[in-house]
Amino acid sequence: MAKYQAGKSPRNHKHRSLLLGVCSLVFLGVLLTGCFALGYHGVGAPGPTVPVKSEAPKDAQTPPEKQQSPVESLQQPKEEESAQPAAEQALEPGKKYSVLIDKSDHKLYLKDGDTVVRTWGCAIGKGGLGQKQRRGDNMTPTGTFTIDEIDDASGWTHDFGDGNGEIQGAYGPWFLSLDTEALSHGNWDGIGIHGTHDPNSIGTDASEGCVRLDNINLQQLKQVAYIGMPVTIQD
Repeated sequence: MAKYQAGKSPRNHKHRSLLLGVCSLVFLGVLLTGCFALGYHGVGAPGPTVPVKSEAPKDAQTPPEKQQSPVESLQQPKEEESAQPAAEQALEPGKKYSVLIDKSDHKLYLKDGDTVVRTWGCAIGKGGLGQKQRRGDNMTPTGTFTIDEIDDASGWTHDFGDGNGEIQGAYGPWFLSLDTEALSHGNWDGIGIHGTHDPNSIGTDASEGCVRLDNINLQQLKQVAYIGMPVTIQD
């Protein structure tokens, strides 16, 4: 029979091993519980889901400000276009103005030296362009003439031969008579600048040879007209 030392019996050894195994299992359980609480699920296991901020693709950029199309840019008023036109130069009675009449443009230009200070539409003779040759040809003469009379024509009448009889105010308020003797040699006369009863005729070939202005413009011209004022008429 084998002998054993005191305290070294096989039963005590077996109990001690069992106790160590239980303690190990308890420790392992506590360790695993702690790991799960911290979010660890073992090697290779997916970690906790963490919200990730979505980012725009690298090539996505903030859209640029809308550019104007060429048509839209043209529709924008330019600064210089929005500026108010300069006021007309005031007319000065007594100043030596001159007159240029362009038959082809149906325009009368009032000039201060070489500077045009007023431009008004006018009507010329029904004969159109060219030189006046005789009485009754309905031509407005060309050349340089002078004003030899300034007459109040507000009470004058005229029969234009159109079936309407005598027309009151046919010459407007004033008749600025032109000295055409050097050209006509007495064969015709009676050419002048005057107003009209028919504003719609301005800008056309409508008279019997005289130059017609709108009555309002004629009033302005009369304010600075003078005897001897040069009047040039050209085609």
